[in-house]
Amino acid sequence: MKLNPEKIQAYCSDPVTIRVYDSIDSTNNEAKRRSDSGVCLYATTHQTAGRGRRGHSFYSPKDTGLYMTLSLPLSAPSANVQKITCAAAVAVCEAVDTLSDIQPAIKWVNDIYVNGKKAAGILTELVSDDSNRPRAVIVGIGMNLCTEQFPDEFAANAGNLGDIEVNALCGAITARLIDYYRRLNDHSIIEKYKKRSFCIGRAVRYTQNDIIHIATAVDIDNDGGLIVEKKGVRTTLSSGEISIIPIK
Repeated sequence: MKLNPEKIQAYCSDPVTIRVYDSIDSTNNEAKRRSDSGVCLYATTHQTAGRGRRGHSFYSPKDTGLYMTLSLPLSAPSANVQKITCAAAVAVCEAVDTLSDIQPAIKWVNDIYVNGKKAAGILTELVSDDSNRPRAVIVGIGMNLCTEQFPDEFAANAGNLGDIEVNALCGAITARLIDYYRRLNDHSIIEKYKKRSFCIGRAVRYTQNDIIHIATAVDIDNDGGLIVEKKGVRTTLSSGEISIIPIK
């Protein structure tokens, strides 16, 4: 499982600065440290301090997964982190589809699931310049490929995408995400996201104002928010996490 910049670039019609690492603490951290201009990809098959949303860690053992961050120049229409995360989720699912027989699904907002278990996660962050003005958006994507052994705290809910060739997967995701980022307001991206969602129509649990709620997920809005309904009242969740309540 060896990353090769030339093989990754072969999937991209646009030139991308590609930096690969045998091991690194976190590709998102590296993107912040380097502050490269233009479109830049950071990729590895081993992270020592992988990060997820809301301060969670992302288990990133050596040579069983792909961990990548795409840094994209920020423009005013593209500052919607939620929509970028949705576009990244679609890009991952479509790339996996083209390279394997697996058909992943999306758990709002940033997790990719296979057979009911989390196989990948997305962490989108804005990066500011020295004057504290946002200058870029970085999209971190961590994927379990052939990972089978997980720490106890992850084991029950962790899955994998299968033994997909890392350069092909990295290149295919990068090409799709660059394309989607350029046309982020294209409603077809959200429609693709909705078709991949396995939340819609399911009972979900979430916390709002320190109160636990149980509602039914009914739709995804144009900005990637999850619309839930409880006792006939609809609410749009624009951030946070949900748990899907298993069907008994």
